[in-house]
Amino acid sequence: MNEQNEQTQNDYTDNNDYEIAVIGAGGIGSHLASALVPALHRGGLLDSIGRITIRVYDSDTVTEENLAHQRFDYHDVGMHKVAAIERSMRPFTGARLRVVACPWDVREADDMTPADLTVVAVDSPIARRVIHSSDTIFLDLRTLADGFIALDSSVDRDFVTRMTPDQPARSCQHEGAVESGNIEFGFLLAAAHGAQWVLQSLRWMVGHELAMPPLPQSANVTFGTLGRMPLAEEELEPQGSVKPKFQPPNLITSCIDTNDHDSEVIREHVACLAKRRWWRAIWELGDSMSREISVLIDAEDKLFVDVGTSGQVKMSPPEDAKIPFQLWLHSHPRDAYWSSTDRDTLGCYTGLILEAVVLGHDHYKHTAHLESPESSLEEEGPLASWSSEPTVLYADDPQTLGPEDRKGDGQT
Repeated sequence: MNEQNEQTQNDYTDNNDYEIAVIGAGGIGSHLASALVPALHRGGLLDSIGRITIRVYDSDTVTEENLAHQRFDYHDVGMHKVAAIERSMRPFTGARLRVVACPWDVREADDMTPADLTVVAVDSPIARRVIHSSDTIFLDLRTLADGFIALDSSVDRDFVTRMTPDQPARSCQHEGAVESGNIEFGFLLAAAHGAQWVLQSLRWMVGHELAMPPLPQSANVTFGTLGRMPLAEEELEPQGSVKPKFQPPNLITSCIDTNDHDSEVIREHVACLAKRRWWRAIWELGDSMSREISVLIDAEDKLFVDVGTSGQVKMSPPEDAKIPFQLWLHSHPRDAYWSSTDRDTLGCYTGLILEAVVLGHDHYKHTAHLESPESSLEEEGPLASWSSEPTVLYADDPQTLGPEDRKGDGQT
């Protein structure tokens, strides 16, 4: 691990915090930060989050040549770019919104603090591959002259690999552009795409149903959008039921530390927690792994467990399951709500699932499939038969608390 990064690694503790990494502080990264930080510094999004930390990584210093197309001025010349960005953003930062200057390059995973969202804004195949091979939700921005390319975690991985060959780093401007005054502005398109992607991704993660991150694409200033990137088509293998088994904490910790999140140990433990209805413990386990978790319980009480990514969980076809499913249980990164994906799932499986629960950090939401619910998720269509119910705090439903939680709440 980079010694300079040891303290930032230890910072990553609060369940309600969000970590954003921006790798590169040049033409894209400097403008992205200058657009994103003011946009985040006030309003309902920041109020709904514990703290947002934006860490910017780059070892470069500001030169006069940079001033033509990067977000710096003459007072910044000679400073580390990340330090100059942190200084310029101070009017917008505070206890709830931080910008952290990290004046080193990302060459391996230990060079950076684990992030909820990562933007690659540097022309380095090494840094790109570090992020591509991680489990983070990422955006990879590339620019030359008046055009840019945006790849993200939804793009087909083979395509991303083919687009990341070994090649020397280069400027976002053609050779001689600064000297001749022929600056082209594809970097601004890329920075705007990146700022929009981060903000909308955060809105989506905290439960804003209308959040819509921009699609991966290629575009330029002269001709507009040139094309969309091919998205990954994930084929899920059928998965059998999981036998519930309460696993010791040291074994769970070992799986988390080695990133073995979808191990039999984890899934058996999740099945045990679901069987005991210790729902808060399921959310806390998912949060400790930065993963969403899904559990299906069939008509014969068999449990099917899936562990997804930090932003979604896809259910594998449950092998030898007997319908109807009694319960579909799944977690969200922070707040419990019926997302558009959840609603699509409920609509598709109407009649096959009897009840559903979505878990948040200190609460959950429940819905049941009924002939005539008093209040429904939608007035018409398949969701009209799903009940709309108020949010419930775990503290108000002791059955969802594990033994340790009950002791902490003064219960036995």
